[in-house]
Formats: sequence, structure tokens, C-alpha cells
Amino acid sequence: MYRILGSDGKEYGPVSSEPLGQWIREKRVDGDTRVQGEDGQWRPLREVPELVVLLQPPIVAPLLIPAPGEARPIPSDFDGDYDLDIVACLTTAWRLFQQQFSTLFGPTMMYVLICLSLTFLGALPYIGILFSLCSMVIGGPLMAGLYVVYLRVIRGETPPLGSLFDGFRKMFGHLFLGQWVASILVFVPLLAGILVLFFSVGLTAIMGLAKGSASWPGFAVLAPGLGLFLLGLPVTVFLTVNWMFALPMILDQRLDFWTAMKRSGRQVRRHWWSCLALSVVTSILNFAGTLCCLVGLVVTIPISMLVLMCAYETVIHGRKAE
Repeated sequence: MYRILGSDGKEYGPVSSEPLGQWIREKRVDGDTRVQGEDGQWRPLREVPELVVLLQPPIVAPLLIPAPGEARPIPSDFDGDYDLDIVACLTTAWRLFQQQFSTLFGPTMMYVLICLSLTFLGALPYIGILFSLCSMVIGGPLMAGLYVVYLRVIRGETPPLGSLFDGFRKMFGHLFLGQWVASILVFVPLLAGILVLFFSVGLTAIMGLAKGSASWPGFAVLAPGLGLFLLGLPVTVFLTVNWMFALPMILDQRLDFWTAMKRSGRQVRRHWWSCLALSVVTSILNFAGTLCCLVGLVVTIPISMLVLMCAYETVIHGRKAE
């Protein structure tokens, strides 16, 4: 434990080396700050052997890091610039898809089957609402579990099939909130336009029935609602891209949902257009897979997930795709 002599002449502590490292990153402490160790002597922090390492800049690790065994949360103190190379992400994703297809196939197909089953069961009369509610509750934790399966593969691990359900064992509440708080907030900018359109169509239908001839409203009636919808659309896109990494961050780093949303937004905004381009690329991939009678999704879903998680490693952890 150590005591710190602040620039205001006051003593702070005792503190361990971990909060000291945080204070250094926050520029509240530097190498000239006076520190008192166990021996009771005051000296500059840079002269304390076990603390001088805290002054060194963090080492940026490569993308693929062998880490056998159970996945552990990886803290991220990275809060700086990065170079998001979409081509490198695609190249890495294709290579890992070829090498690890057998590892990725099981969790991915299980995720798809669960989602499809809940969708079909949700269409049943009377009891369908229960399955729809179930889908709403488990969607975030299940998606985050799949994200982390792909992260573990990128980091050189071989995750078991049960890793898909890590989101139910850890951070379930924050994953649920992370999905729905973000979904509600990105929907709000569109709400005014949707409501105006709804009332425009409804009012036109009622007036038409009163006259005995229902008709679709003209463009002049729909124009206000469409205008409000189009005004809100850029905000929705902006927020959606900002929070694209929030769910994997919650489970990967054990963060609360709001902290994950803020960190994701802060890092994405450094190169927002590149992150938007990445989202467009993965959407095109999955659309192409859908056109191939859905069979193509067996290829495009794993590749697009690998691309996203390679980008996550770059944007959130500062690791470049290779």
C-alpha cells in the first residue's frame, strides 16, 4: 500500500498499485509525484521499482492471442485512436472460417434454430404470445453468447458448444437491458413519423368508410409523416452504429449496459463512417446468403460475425487484424 502527496499538498491513501495505475492514466499522478511506501520514505514515483512500470505505455497485443481454458473477462483500458482496416477484417474472417468451421458451425446453427423455433412458435394462436415474450427476454443474452464464441475463436481458443449460453450465466440482466434500452432509444427518432403516418392512414380509412368507398390516402396526406420519418432516420442509423459493440462488451468485459453503450459510442465515433461501412458490408453478405435459398447463410453468418468481432478487437481493444 502507498500514500500519495498530491499537488495540493494533501496526502491521499493508502492505495494499492491498481488505483495508482488508473490515476496515472487520468493524468492525476505522474513520475514526479511523491510516494510513500512500506518503508515510510517519500520518493518520486519513478524511483519506486515496483511502480515505475505503471508509467510505461500499454503494449498493443496482436489480434490472435492463444488463451486456453475457460474464457475470462478481458479488461480494456484502451481509449485511443485505431485503424479499422475492413479488408484486413474480411481476410482474417475468411481464413478463420476455413480453419475453424467445425468449431463455429455448432453454436451458430443452434442459435439460428432457437431463433427460428421461437419465431414459428410465436405465430401460434393463443400461446404464441408467450414464445414471443420469451424471444424478447433471451434475445440479448443469446446474441452476446454467440458474439463471445466468435471472440474466443479469434483469440485462439476452442470454445465448447455450451459457451453460446454464457450470457444466461453471467450478466443476464445487463444484456437484457443492453438490447432493449438501445432498441428503444434508436426507435424514438422514428416514432413521430410513424404515429403521424398511422393516424393519416387511419383517418383516411375512416373517412372513406363513412362515404362508402375506402381508398388509400394520397401523397399529400402521407407527406408529413414521411417527412418526419426521414428526418429521424439518420439519427436512428447514427445511434445504431454507435452501439454496435455494446452487447459483446457487456459479456466480454463484464460491464454494466450503460457503461458499455457509452464506451462503444465513444470509440465508434472516432471513425464512425468506417464502422458504418463495416455494418453495410456485413449486411450485404447476409443478404447475399439469404438470396441463395437461405443455404448461403451457413457461410455468410459465420463470416459476417467474424468480421464484426475482428473489428471489435480493433475498435475496443486496439488490436489490428492480420
